Amino acid sequence: MIYKQAINPRSSIVINMFINKMKTNRLWLCVRLKHKVNKQNEEIQTEKSTKSAPDVMSYLESNEEYKDIIPILPKALLKKYKTPDRMYIINKNTARDIADTIKDHFEKHAPIVEVNPGLGFLTDAILQCQTNPVHLYESSNYFSSFLNDLKQKYPERIKYKNADFFGMWKLAFQDKMDDGNRIKELLGDLATENTGRKLKIVGAMPGLSFVRHLINTIVFHNTTNQLGRPDLFIIIPVHHYEFLTDSLVEFGKHKSVPSLFQTLFYSRVLKKVPKAHFLPWIYPLSKKVSVIDDHFLYLVNITQKETLPCPPDYLPLLWYFFKPQTFSKTSRVIPVLEQWIPGCGVWLITGQDPPDINKDIAPGPNDAKLPHMTIFTQFGDLTLQQKITVFKRFVSWPEFEQCPFRAAIENNLPKFAVPLDAEIKSSLESNIDELEHSDSETDHETV
Repeated sequence: MIYKQAINPRSSIVINMFINKMKTNRLWLCVRLKHKVNKQNEEIQTEKSTKSAPDVMSYLESNEEYKDIIPILPKALLKKYKTPDRMYIINKNTARDIADTIKDHFEKHAPIVEVNPGLGFLTDAILQCQTNPVHLYESSNYFSSFLNDLKQKYPERIKYKNADFFGMWKLAFQDKMDDGNRIKELLGDLATENTGRKLKIVGAMPGLSFVRHLINTIVFHNTTNQLGRPDLFIIIPVHHYEFLTDSLVEFGKHKSVPSLFQTLFYSRVLKKVPKAHFLPWIYPLSKKVSVIDDHFLYLVNITQKETLPCPPDYLPLLWYFFKPQTFSKTSRVIPVLEQWIPGCGVWLITGQDPPDINKDIAPGPNDAKLPHMTIFTQFGDLTLQQKITVFKRFVSWPEFEQCPFRAAIENNLPKFAVPLDAEIKSSLESNIDELEHSDSETDHETV
């Protein structure tokens, strides 16, 4: 005799909703995979059929200094792209200017990494102006002969690896999928458990995926960071840098990436460099692009701050606090906070705190002072540092540990920060490129 177990109707509904959600996720993943395969096939056909961009060739052929390198450049670099994966410097004078600008920032015992050195012009200039060895990471096999020649010129001073250093975020996720050691193998003897070790990273970076990886590493994996404290000297498009450092994020806009970037890193522009001296050329994003963005790239220094805005265990809470779905710029601070901790608004209005706060996270004398808060104060009325003060007061209140804020975070963590079961892993393995934007924002479609 077969007995059927009675199922609670409400439980049945929940189970069916879960099953339907899994089916929808699988369908979405299949559609995205098919789109990705079709896109790759289109790129292959474009690579075979499209000729070099006329304006690129005209520029190179009209400058005597490029006559020797035109025949040896890969054809893929002679085209124009909306969002290239990498950029290469082709002008020796600009390479020397960059090396002269950053040479005083090198330290005796701080390793130097150059990403995608290409023909090795910047590598040569860096090796001439200081005595540290340089670790080269080149994504393309095409440049191996040039870099090996350079290695012969500077024996014992170059370590060369064919790998995508700026694509480290992919390796990090693959390691999460199978408990692998790809990041450690990529870094080799550069891997460290010392989170204070400085690592100088030099290179041209057309996108922001590596910056996002650094932010996510600090926020979600601070104790397992194998890079140490990266000190970047990066050539970057002007609009990307303006997005990361946009001061309007303090008052008008609300974007979590620039908020976290400005909270976790110092940054400054060291020099403008001609955009034409890097290949491939990039199509302008719009007709309204600035004159600087159209003709120059920025050489910027990005340094991780020594002091975190809060203890490491609270960084994921700060990440969620900055998410647009938590607060928009027009959200009224007190009503939203009171959804999590009823009655907490009185502490913000009076400027007082309950006596049994968590002093380990509560604001200190170096935190920004809050303006007089009312029930109408909007999140967009506060500066970035004042938002951090509100966060630290909120999570320090004794009621916080029992409020639903933590549960909300667990339901909204990005894919790279949550435990994955075997079925989900198998679904994501073929769609890893989609994960670059799993916690992204729409600004410039790059972050």
